[in-house]
Amino acid sequence: MTTVQKIGFDLPEQEVPCTADIGLTDQEIEQSSWGTRGIFEAMPSAGPGFECYGILEKRFGRLEVIQALKHVCSQWAKAFPNGPRIGIGNISLATGGPMPPHSSHQQGVDVDLAPVASTEEEIPLTWDNPKYSRQRTQQLVDLLRNNPILDIRAILFNDPDITGVEPWPGHDNHLHVSFFPSGISPEPHSSDQQGDLRLIVPNMEGARVRKLQEDLVKVGINIEVDSIFGSDTDAAVRQFQENHGLEVDGIAGIVTQAKLAQIIGGQRSISRGSAISLQDLIDQNKFIPFDDLNSGLLVEDEDLCREIQTILRADGLLDVVDGLYGAKTREGLRRFKASRQLGGGDVLGPTTVKALLDAKPGSGILPNWSGGDKKAAIQAIIKEARRQGITNKSQIAYILATVQHETNDSFQPVREAYFLGEPKAENYRTTLRYYPYYGRGYVQLTWDYNYREYSNLLGLDLINNPDWVMRPEISLFILIDGMKRGVFTALKLDDYIFGSLVDFYNARRIINGTDQANLIQNYAVNWQTNLA
Repeated sequence: MTTVQKIGFDLPEQEVPCTADIGLTDQEIEQSSWGTRGIFEAMPSAGPGFECYGILEKRFGRLEVIQALKHVCSQWAKAFPNGPRIGIGNISLATGGPMPPHSSHQQGVDVDLAPVASTEEEIPLTWDNPKYSRQRTQQLVDLLRNNPILDIRAILFNDPDITGVEPWPGHDNHLHVSFFPSGISPEPHSSDQQGDLRLIVPNMEGARVRKLQEDLVKVGINIEVDSIFGSDTDAAVRQFQENHGLEVDGIAGIVTQAKLAQIIGGQRSISRGSAISLQDLIDQNKFIPFDDLNSGLLVEDEDLCREIQTILRADGLLDVVDGLYGAKTREGLRRFKASRQLGGGDVLGPTTVKALLDAKPGSGILPNWSGGDKKAAIQAIIKEARRQGITNKSQIAYILATVQHETNDSFQPVREAYFLGEPKAENYRTTLRYYPYYGRGYVQLTWDYNYREYSNLLGLDLINNPDWVMRPEISLFILIDGMKRGVFTALKLDDYIFGSLVDFYNARRIINGTDQANLIQNYAVNWQTNLA
């Protein structure tokens, strides 16, 4: 018997046939071993950030597709905690195959989503409805395009002002999202090889766009570096042009790019080699003069300057964190010392540094852990798990098993592809589409939105300082908090290990699908025995 779930999102029973020839090719079906029973699972009726509509029997998808949808919806829930939720409709039948009246929706990779309302209402909409929100729907498309689990083949939707979608008859009232299956990716594409850089559909993307974005960041424009010339990059170019008296057209042509190069060339060169932290100043009993704006450690070490600026901004003494030591940062340090009644003039000594560290965002949130050998790290992980309220020994065992695998049994924070050795590993990392937000830490924190999640939680600027995730106390906090709350994939420890339920195999989905799930399961069993 066919069951129709009647909720707010429910669309008219007469479905508009999708005639688009998308989904998997015969070669891709063979390559990914599809077409057998047991490879699909049902999308839950509701969850964080979503609710489903339509016929229950048409809501089955590939495991990775369901995981990608849950991830996107969890990110949506963070952005819109009060709603509206994402409406999810047709995917595929339980065993795949033809699903009339559609040409697609046969292999568990095609998903229908409802457009988003400008209110908190969850209602059927077309893109020309007065209650339709183009801005929110664009945010949904961006989340889909940037999800870390599966690549997108196409998104069909007829709003001409949404970027990242393609028009197709019958797609006025829903977005048709077609994923690439696991293990199959689109061909590398770059559309920015010559000429002006501008906003077009499909978006320009590639190395020249990334260089433009990086240059805009260098001159103080706040923009995500993702190698894609989307609406945010267009807005950033327009802001730069307006700031410098250029024609405001959003086109990064020869005049705009020459002006960028001129400004960057005139900025002083910053050395990043010393990599000294505030804690190092205490450990080495250093006294650093900070009166000179043209030379000295704070001028030379951008990371140290950023660390100090982050604290001053949190204390209300500075507006901008840019790593450039200037008069405003110096004045912020002077006011900080005066507010704590610290003497010694314009000198940064151990007493002042200790006061800065005490005022550091995240102080009291982060664990007291500065690193150590494997034995000490294991004890620190157990202690931090308990500090964050995890008392289930099976959950702690699985956390330890995860770190054992992710760090190759070193129990030290690592960078993605560390096993390649340097500089080969860094050369590889620069090719990743999420660079510089590649995997770091005890567990590989990846993608800009996860770095932003912990920037907001800890009050630390991890977006401009992603390497801070390698710090033992930050890495340890993220490990426990992320697995506990389901930050990484929207799946959390309680989903697989709770009460009498102990599913070490599928708990791997908290981090990375079922990659090496058997191996990590064996590690967890051993840790469970050791902790008993």
